[in-house]
Amino acid sequence: MSDDEMSMGECADMPMDGDVSGSDAGVGDDAQQELPEGVKKEIVQAADDAQWKKPKKGDEVTVHYVGTLAEDGSEFDSSRGRGQPFVFTLGRGQVIKGWDVGVATMKKGEIAKFTIAPEFAYGETGSPPKIPANATLVFEVELISWSSKDDLFGDEGVVKTLVTEGSGWKKPKAGDEVLMSLKAIAADGSVIEERADFEYTLGSGDLGRLGKACDKALEGMKKGETAEIKCSKDYAYGEEHPEGATVTLTLREMYETRDVSFLKDGSVRKKQVQAGEGYDTPKDGSKVTLRVEAAMDGAAAIDGFKASTLEFVAGDGEVCDALECAVAEMKRGERAVLTVSKPEMLSEEKLGLTGVRAETIVLTVALEEFSKAKDTWSMSEDDKLEWGLARKERGSELLKAGRLAMALQRYRKVIDTFRYVDSMQEENKSKAKALKLASELNSVVVHLRLKDFAEARSACNSVLKEDKQNVKALYRRAQAEFGLKNFLECIGDCRKVVELDAQNKDARALLRQAQAAQREEDKRAKGLFANMCKALGRGPGPSPDKRPRLEG
Repeated sequence: MSDDEMSMGECADMPMDGDVSGSDAGVGDDAQQELPEGVKKEIVQAADDAQWKKPKKGDEVTVHYVGTLAEDGSEFDSSRGRGQPFVFTLGRGQVIKGWDVGVATMKKGEIAKFTIAPEFAYGETGSPPKIPANATLVFEVELISWSSKDDLFGDEGVVKTLVTEGSGWKKPKAGDEVLMSLKAIAADGSVIEERADFEYTLGSGDLGRLGKACDKALEGMKKGETAEIKCSKDYAYGEEHPEGATVTLTLREMYETRDVSFLKDGSVRKKQVQAGEGYDTPKDGSKVTLRVEAAMDGAAAIDGFKASTLEFVAGDGEVCDALECAVAEMKRGERAVLTVSKPEMLSEEKLGLTGVRAETIVLTVALEEFSKAKDTWSMSEDDKLEWGLARKERGSELLKAGRLAMALQRYRKVIDTFRYVDSMQEENKSKAKALKLASELNSVVVHLRLKDFAEARSACNSVLKEDKQNVKALYRRAQAEFGLKNFLECIGDCRKVVELDAQNKDARALLRQAQAAQREEDKRAKGLFANMCKALGRGPGPSPDKRPRLEG
């Protein structure tokens, strides 16, 4: 069938409603289940096992075919005879309907025979002189290749074509930072602009008039992918290039930026610039090798900084808090940029970073290696108790050193490990409960020092649920309630403490403070109420006893 004859399908019979093409996922071996009754498919040569994708509506496909009449087997057209493959856009009505639905079921390299009823071919009119009316046609079709094309905005203003497939599954979204390349070419072949390997944040507007089209394209791309987007003038350079432009994009890297600070307060943010291996990250007790390559104050290198490779045990506080935060969420081989907004978290003598006064410090680090620490679930009960005691004691050392976030993390790990102990032996169960209780009480001290009074109260409630008369928990909850300005609740807890421990001077002192604060609160409330009453008495109308009489 000649190209002219093939295009007659556009007049003779439009494509079926909706997207009848296949998808990237494929749908099994029984292709006939995907086709309407008037189109039958027989696979002559299956595609390689590695080929599982199928073209979709809008993709540009390249095929070879031989067309014959089912009635007598006579050949009426062949691209093989012409020695030139046939190219068309799938699902756009450029070919007969049987082709649009049939080729959508094929994989690259597959050869299939399609028997197509007249209603899916040239119908009652036929295509004289070679194809009579109401003819059933047989096509042997080989799917050579296809270019994946997407109409990104549904108006054909930006059509994306896949050039080189990427890897993995992640795709960037608005606000994500990427490393990319861009080349824009005008309709006459001249280069409008070209930028190689630059960092860009989706949605930032830094790409100017190309931003909308590029952002949309990038959101559908994977790492290593190259795509070509053909843009109309409205999505490109406007009247400067009224015929539009073709833009080639390559997505080199996706920079995953996360808050890795222990308190999740944004004080340490990690931007991954090179992905690591696997899924494992260092745990408490892992021996870590971390390379620290550079330190900047945002604009220039920090004086005195010494690039170094550090070896330390994760979670023990052997290095500064910022590095501890980072390695806890890094994979082997990962390279990252750390942005630290609290310089005190990056006081590290081994790197020459002491007394740095910059508002923000930017470090470049790489996790070279770490040993896999034993998982707590795989430990024996005795080993788990020994591990928990060591973590609690390490937390207490960090607490004394004023490293509150580090200490809190150690306590949390113990609490989480011994949250469920019902299956343990009785003797070990009581030890585990004691470890958990002590860690919870110590975590309250950290929360109080951080002025996180709500978390402090919550931790106290957890202890009191198991031990209603725990004096430390009652007193620390009273401190939390005072910090929250819940003075009546504070007074109640202080009185309970005094009932249990009459000599508790701290509780008596806090009780007096809470009572004084409540009296001030009552005084303010009384004054506010009095002012409200006065205001009500000064309304625009006269008071009841001064209303004018109505004359009868």
